[in-house]
Amino acid sequence: MEQTVRKRLIAIAAKKEKAAVVYQNISVIDVMTRETYTADVAIDSGFIAAVGEGYEGVENRPGTNLFIAPSFIDAHVHIESSMVPPSEYEQAILPLGVTTIIADPHEIANVKGAEGLSFMLDDAEGLALDVRMMLPSCVPATSFEHAGASLDAAALAPFVIHPGVHGLGEVMDYPAVERADRDMLQKIKQIEDAGKLVDGHAAGLGPREINIYGVAGIRTDHESVSKEDAIARARRGLYVEVREGSAARNLKEVLDAVTESNASRFLFCTDDKHLDDTLREGTIDYNIRYAIRHGIKRETAYAMASLHATNAYRLDDRGAIVPGRRADFVLLSDADNVVIDEVYIQGNCVARAGKTIRPVRRAYVPESLRGTLNTKPITPEVFALPLESARAHVIGVIPKSIVTEHLILDVPLQEGHFVPVPEEDLLKIAVIERHHGTSFSAVGIVKGFKMKRGAIAATVAHDSHNLVIVGASDEEMQLAAERLVQAGGGVIAVNGQDVLAELPLEIAGLMTNRPFQEVGDTLEALNDALDVLEADRSFNPYLTMSFLCLPVIPELKLTDSGLFDVKHFQHISVQAN
Repeated sequence: MEQTVRKRLIAIAAKKEKAAVVYQNISVIDVMTRETYTADVAIDSGFIAAVGEGYEGVENRPGTNLFIAPSFIDAHVHIESSMVPPSEYEQAILPLGVTTIIADPHEIANVKGAEGLSFMLDDAEGLALDVRMMLPSCVPATSFEHAGASLDAAALAPFVIHPGVHGLGEVMDYPAVERADRDMLQKIKQIEDAGKLVDGHAAGLGPREINIYGVAGIRTDHESVSKEDAIARARRGLYVEVREGSAARNLKEVLDAVTESNASRFLFCTDDKHLDDTLREGTIDYNIRYAIRHGIKRETAYAMASLHATNAYRLDDRGAIVPGRRADFVLLSDADNVVIDEVYIQGNCVARAGKTIRPVRRAYVPESLRGTLNTKPITPEVFALPLESARAHVIGVIPKSIVTEHLILDVPLQEGHFVPVPEEDLLKIAVIERHHGTSFSAVGIVKGFKMKRGAIAATVAHDSHNLVIVGASDEEMQLAAERLVQAGGGVIAVNGQDVLAELPLEIAGLMTNRPFQEVGDTLEALNDALDVLEADRSFNPYLTMSFLCLPVIPELKLTDSGLFDVKHFQHISVQAN
């Protein structure tokens, strides 16, 4: 804070000068003391100057029947999962009260490396939304798949001092941490030497492994899926980011761990959330509503959306309605249901009545980020799955989770090959390398989509973002794959020879420069296509499919190199003994 500003705020707090704006007799949601009370709130020079009684402003605004609360922080988000770049993402989430995000751009980094990272940093610069980027720590996520790029410590080093970089993103490669891998420890060290932070990713880890994460300097984790997971992490000093995205929905289970005595260790995140879900549900505002209905004290829920994130990420200039902090706040007409009337950043209104009032700024997209699909010809042979016997390892989808089951089932064969049997909920899944034009591809069996016909496909396939297809026939899978190659990437649903819905993603096969509302509408059309395919709509099949390729999330996944057993951290044959 500049000295001239500080002096002015002192004069206002002392009632020697008038503030620019005073909200009089407004209900203050105090996230520090976890209470709500009525007071005047004085705003000036982008900061909260005073909270109390008898304050006068150049402009006095009545606060009767209104609540004021700190605006929200999404503590862990991959912007690319919205399928729009930062400049358009801002338009979607400012009206929802989110004014700061901790973003990990490892999706585009896996496709385009440092160039993709630079694009995200450049596009985020100058936005009202405060985008704090975390440098991707694991590109590729493992050596068991083929990504478009690789980022070691030396490649990340030039970005460490970038003002838009807040730390090191989720450390997914736990084995590298346990074996004290030189490059991984260097990534952590160079971030810590710059006074920045390290995020974690402790999927499936127990107390022993969490201890190792802790001494490695990792502060957070967003992979708790149960009360027990969350308590184990909180007891070992990790901040627990309670996640509710499109595929991974963990609010219900993890909120069971939250008490008034331990709540300071819990905060909210979305991780990966599609725009259709964002527009329908919200993001952090949805998490607050859910928490309150789950029995969490209202003020505690708001603290999890603000103050606790500022503590975790050392953002001490915001996150509470107290003197001296940034005037980042929301005005609400209904605090329990999180009905937001207006959103402010540093005292300036950025959204009102569900609409942003910020000007639209389209991202500048270098040509090198377009046309990124480079595959071998996709022939019917790519989808063949020969088996010597009916016993097979099968990926079992768990609705609303990115964790899978490792099933061993007897599957029907025709002439020594597995053929999808939709009536038994046994479909094919294929992953095709799409970055370097190699011949790497793999086919597996998946159960849980309940899709009776057709195919769905995407070039969003965490984390290497190869081309993934799930289908009821080889012909439909081939059509879906070829169509996405022609489009330069995207998401698609086909039935027979008909394309039911398609969202082209021309930016690295992950994002589009289209308006967010148009993207949301197209995603809804893709959802409607699932009804034609008679797929299970109780979860998001597209996003769930995209995580079936991620070999750092238990238990069984498929990469372009083959079926991967996460528990034993090795590839296995689809054929079971």
